[in-house]
Amino acid sequence: MIEKINIFYTTISGNSESKKMAKKILLVKGIMCVNIIKNVESFYKEDNNIVSSVEDIMIIKTLLKKEKVEEILKNHHPYTIPFITQIKTGETNKDYLEWAKKNL
Repeated sequence: MIEKINIFYTTISGNSESKKMAKKILLVKGIMCVNIIKNVESFYKEDNNIVSSVEDIMIIKTLLKKEKVEEILKNHHPYTIPFITQIKTGETNKDYLEWAKKNL
């Protein structure tokens, strides 16, 4: 029985890249859902300058471990150095776990 779903967060350039990557990574067994939050304005430092860009946030729901998700995202991500982090979670509701088990 599936007991825990891992959730990962990454950002990607704010155009059709997020949809393309979502469709590619959903082909991997163990990834069951990708949420895309569009048009987030990001500010960051690069080469001693403050830069802004419009990005999409991707939230990935999976049974896979961090090392495997990082490998998958690095292979498909357009950024040279993508931000990838795991969000620590508690227990997932049983109905969603059952749905996830049926749809792997």
